[in-house]
Amino acid sequence: MIRNYFIIALRSIRKHLSYATINILGLSLGLATCILLVTWIGHELRYDRFYPRASEIYRVSLEYAAGGQASKIALSPTALLPTLTREFPEVEAGVRLSNNACVLQHGDKIFEEQRFYYADSTFFKVFGLELMAGNPDKALTQPQSVIFTQSMARKYFGSEDVVGKTLQVNGKEYQVTGLLRDQPDYTMLPYDFVASFTTLRQAHEPPIWWSANYTTYVLLRDQADVAALTNKLNERVAKEVAGDIPGEGNYVRYNFLPLPDIHLRSDMDNEQVPVGNLQYVYIFGFVALLVLVIACINYVNLATARATDRAREVGVRKVAGAVRTQLFFQFICESLVITWIALVAAFMLARLALPLFSYMTGVAFDSSLFLNPAALGVAVVFTTLLAFLAGAYPALVITGFTPVKVLKGNFKTSGKGLWLRQGLVVFQFCASIVLIVGTVVVLHQLSYIRDKKLGFDRERVVVLTADARTQEVFSALKTEIERQGVSQQIGRAMESPTLIGGGYSLHKQNGSEQEGMNVTAMAIDTGFIPTLGMELVAGRNISEGDYEQLAHDTTYAFILNENAVQQLGFDPDKAIGTPVRLNGRSGTITGIVHDFHFASLQHEIGPLVLFTEKIYRGNVFVKLKGHDIQQELATLKAICQRLTPHRPFDYHFLDQEYDALYQNEQRMGTVSTVFAILAIVIACMGLFGLVAFSAAQKTKEIGIRKVMGATVPSIVLLITKDFTRLVLIAVVVGLPLAYWLMDSWLQGFAYRVSVGAGPIVLAFFTVTLIAFVTAGVQALQAALANPVNTLRNE
Repeated sequence: MIRNYFIIALRSIRKHLSYATINILGLSLGLATCILLVTWIGHELRYDRFYPRASEIYRVSLEYAAGGQASKIALSPTALLPTLTREFPEVEAGVRLSNNACVLQHGDKIFEEQRFYYADSTFFKVFGLELMAGNPDKALTQPQSVIFTQSMARKYFGSEDVVGKTLQVNGKEYQVTGLLRDQPDYTMLPYDFVASFTTLRQAHEPPIWWSANYTTYVLLRDQADVAALTNKLNERVAKEVAGDIPGEGNYVRYNFLPLPDIHLRSDMDNEQVPVGNLQYVYIFGFVALLVLVIACINYVNLATARATDRAREVGVRKVAGAVRTQLFFQFICESLVITWIALVAAFMLARLALPLFSYMTGVAFDSSLFLNPAALGVAVVFTTLLAFLAGAYPALVITGFTPVKVLKGNFKTSGKGLWLRQGLVVFQFCASIVLIVGTVVVLHQLSYIRDKKLGFDRERVVVLTADARTQEVFSALKTEIERQGVSQQIGRAMESPTLIGGGYSLHKQNGSEQEGMNVTAMAIDTGFIPTLGMELVAGRNISEGDYEQLAHDTTYAFILNENAVQQLGFDPDKAIGTPVRLNGRSGTITGIVHDFHFASLQHEIGPLVLFTEKIYRGNVFVKLKGHDIQQELATLKAICQRLTPHRPFDYHFLDQEYDALYQNEQRMGTVSTVFAILAIVIACMGLFGLVAFSAAQKTKEIGIRKVMGATVPSIVLLITKDFTRLVLIAVVVGLPLAYWLMDSWLQGFAYRVSVGAGPIVLAFFTVTLIAFVTAGVQALQAALANPVNTLRNE
């Protein structure tokens, strides 16, 4: 019986090939969209879940408030971990990590490595890692010990037999004590090298509760109460630092966040790796479901529309003794055949589109994911369920025909299922409108971000890493760059102006601790402000005399932004010369700089301090003249290789750093655009099929009207008017919904565009035009048919 059902289903598909093709193509596009987007969603959700006890590993991060301003950072001080492991039995083990860019050399191979970490010897116990070579109990116990991954072993040594060998790290000799497997790319701890924490000077100093510069992870015992542990720790910390944070509303506390949740749920500053966005997981999940639903709607619409064509078949089968259950499963089998064919086609389409999808999302997906037995099993079960859900209603409608009415020919006039088909068409185009408006608004916001004036010039600015040895020859480096005409503007700073992360406390010199406030601060030199084209609104830039003063009596020079001056309650002109303190540094305000964006546009500009410092470990900024970028870069490389031969010539442009802040938004815009187009295509395919069927149902009527003198435009209008009305209803419903959704999304940006009328008007005309053209083409074909041919068969 089942075999017979499938044979009948195949015959029906072959007989009505055009409708089956529309269904299969629409479903395959919808399923391929689901496969790709679910692959990306799965990648986002599996971050750091590969560790053996991932659910019991927590990061402990700092939250503090001063002067009514709260800050959260993903870092902690050296005293935190010893206190946790010594006083709290819930903590089984813990580890401190510090991420430092280092220059590594072995023979003639020299590279700057960004993924270089220092970690306590408990690193292996916390993360449950095993070494491929070496002893995990001893690998990170001695100073200047290092372990690294397989790929790094091949990079520097050409083989994986590395234990016992030596490697130069920042000019010092480190011994290789272990080899790790390469880790997946879905991690918030992307290490290539892990050196012993005892190598750092801070490891041999007394633990302190301030100066948070380390990432702390703890492994909690099974069934540990995290909320109770958090409360007990913060009570302990409050006693420890009570004398340092006087004033109402000021506090220091620590928060525990599960390791697998960091990627999507962290709201901390100073993340070592860009975090994801849980909102985008929901959005792309919604898009995947929406596109699939649109494809399923095509099937339901066409199947119920064709019910009248199947009525006589059902009537004959019922008269011959078939019961409704048998007929129901016959039509479900037809739905199964179509969806399974669509599933195979979907996997083929997804496989072909995978390289492009990887490029759009920035994730290197492997096609072997599609061959995973578990994934294939889930896909088959899901598709089978989909076949039942999509095919159930059409099957119930078709098998519910009364044989007497059908065989008398009375069923042709029935409007059964009409309201459902019309409602589904409205839903399809309503969804398309939401996707169009969403895509246009996202692209508009991205364009606004790209063109936004930040308060500094990021064009043609080359960023070089500066270490201690670079600072020793900086004067010669600057002189040579200027002499060879590469640039006349060169400056230094501890961090990048696109994302300054230093958290400090600023006070008036004679004010109380309660009058202080949290600020972002960064050390700069005399060339930083002119190199980046920043504007001083009062006072002067830092000068060489300020550095002489600093060396003489440790008096610092401070430049505040307008926001900081305003929050201190100063008038910009009267603030110059005012004494202030910055984390123990005493000095005077020498200048006021115009507010500039030193973080993502999702955050408002906050108070900022730029100050002098005795020692620099940061970046060198070179403003190229721009006459011949490639030649200027070549000259710059030659100068750096001659004066700083201890490190490779690694550089990037400042505007690349800025663009990296919005990678998630850029990818969202690209992916939204592609899948919005797909959704519209699928919806139009369904509309095309419905208009074709409607025209076929009115073949006789069209022929008679043409014989009676009806014009082609009037016949086209006859066929398309109902569908055009449905699209207009979708516009009325979809536009307000789209406006509300995108206005809510824009609220996540402190600086943003408005939804405006542009996306609304564009969506209206786009959907209306596409729908009318889709329906009109098919209607025109029917209207141009020769009435002699259409009436001959009647």
